[in-house]
Amino acid sequence: MTSPVRIICFFIALLITGPAFAAGPEPLRLGLVGFGSGAWLVDVMRRYDLPAAQGLDLQTVTMANPAAGEVALGAGGVDAILSDWLWVARQRAGGRRLVFVPDSSAVGEILTPADSKILTLADLSGKRLGVAGGPSDKSWLLVRAYSRRVLGYDLADKLEPVYGAPPVLSQELAAGRIDAVLTFWPYAARLAAGGMRRVVGMDEVMRGLGFASPVPMMGFAFSEDWVSAHPGALAHFIAAKAEAERRLASDDGEWERLRPLTGAENDAVLAGLRDRYRAGILGEGAADVGPQAAALYTQLAVLGGSDSTSLPEGTFWTGGVKP
Repeated sequence: MTSPVRIICFFIALLITGPAFAAGPEPLRLGLVGFGSGAWLVDVMRRYDLPAAQGLDLQTVTMANPAAGEVALGAGGVDAILSDWLWVARQRAGGRRLVFVPDSSAVGEILTPADSKILTLADLSGKRLGVAGGPSDKSWLLVRAYSRRVLGYDLADKLEPVYGAPPVLSQELAAGRIDAVLTFWPYAARLAAGGMRRVVGMDEVMRGLGFASPVPMMGFAFSEDWVSAHPGALAHFIAAKAEAERRLASDDGEWERLRPLTGAENDAVLAGLRDRYRAGILGEGAADVGPQAAALYTQLAVLGGSDSTSLPEGTFWTGGVKP
């Protein structure tokens, strides 16, 4: 028969530990395109149970494309998506409660066939340039701002942009129906491995715009309502993400394990994806990029059709519930 002392001790322990135990892991619904770099990161996070170790129940919702993720986030179907801070800034300017967590400085490149006579940005005048992501894509806005500074004119006025999805534009370039392509970095890795030549990279563009260190462009857009409802959970997600990125930055074996998920056709493609991903991993200063982003936003806002050239307050998460 259980003694009264043991019963009392049991209830005292329950009072001390019960609420934390009952609360369980914090649920986080993350909308991801199944074939994108975000899926690679989450795969590593789950392989080592990193979210669970941080008290998170990380649930992924597969999206057909990035636009579907934006719709799902707006409708409350997911709590976060992979996006860029320019989009988050536009949403905040429109009154939507979103906040951005930086993840990568990797962005696009301009490539052309190896035997092309296009050697510099100026050589694109009069040509057909495939532009992935549409007229408001971050890389296209960066190139336009850069051309204004170094060439003295907006390149958009001197060439014919052909907007389309990255896989379609890669096919158009191979078929010779466009002269060059500005595409997302995973597709640039594939094109480079297939013999296409880089004309301009966004690292060069950023330096030309006056930013000596990389400004992270891609990251996670979170619902601020989710952040408010789960105090501390976002910091736990960031900690799990950082550990996964540490493994991806230092262990080539992780990339071999990711090979099926990346869809890499050969070793050259896998190496290109790995190296570009690693180049975009942020350093210790990533948490203090707000001033740089604000300066960049001022340069890009007008080109993107924004009514305001000031970065909306609170776009970047700074560690509080309300940035």
